[in-house]
Amino acid sequence: MKKIFLILLTIIGLSSLPINTKASTEEITIYFFRGYSCAHCEGSLEYLNNHQDEIPDNIKIVTYEVWKNKDNEKLHQELVKKLDVPSKNEESVPFIIVGDEYKIGMDGTKADFDDLMTLATSFNEKDYEDVVSSTIKEMQKDNKDLELKAITLEDLYAGPNKTVTIIVFAVFGVIILGFIGMILFSRKN
Repeated sequence: MKKIFLILLTIIGLSSLPINTKASTEEITIYFFRGYSCAHCEGSLEYLNNHQDEIPDNIKIVTYEVWKNKDNEKLHQELVKKLDVPSKNEESVPFIIVGDEYKIGMDGTKADFDDLMTLATSFNEKDYEDVVSSTIKEMQKDNKDLELKAITLEDLYAGPNKTVTIIVFAVFGVIILGFIGMILFSRKN
C-alpha cells in the first residue's frame, strides 16, 4: 500500500512540473535607449538589474545613451523612422526594441518588467528579426566614423572586481593587525 501511495505521489508531483517544450536557445536582445539622468530610464534599468535572476539566459539587455552621445541619437532616430513610431513619441525614452517590436516608456515596476519579458519571450514562437543590429550594419556602411556606444546591463551595474576586493580586505586586515600589535606591544612597556 505504501509503495502504491509513493508511486502515485511521485507521478502527481512530476506531472505538476512546468514543461517548456518551446524553450529557445536563440539569443534575444532587448535594446534599451535611454537618456542621461532620465529618472524613468534609471528606475527601469535598476529594476531590471535587481531582477536579473528572473531574466531567461537567452535574453541580453543592451543600453544606448542618446542624450549625450550623438551617434547613439542618430541610431535612435533611424530606428524611430524604420519602425514608424508616431511623431509625438519620436524623442521619448526609455525607448525599448525587441526584434522588430518597440515599447515606449517604462517605470521600473513589476508590471512593466512582466510586459517586457512577455514581449522578449514571445519570439520563441515566431521569427526573430533583430532590426537594431541590421540598422547598425546599414549605418556603418554609409558612415565609417560612426561611434556607437552600447553598454550591457551587466557592465552598467558592474560590481566591484573580486581581486580588488580581496586586496582591499587584505590591506585593511594587515593595518588592523598592525594596530592590534602596536597596542599589545605598547602595553608591555
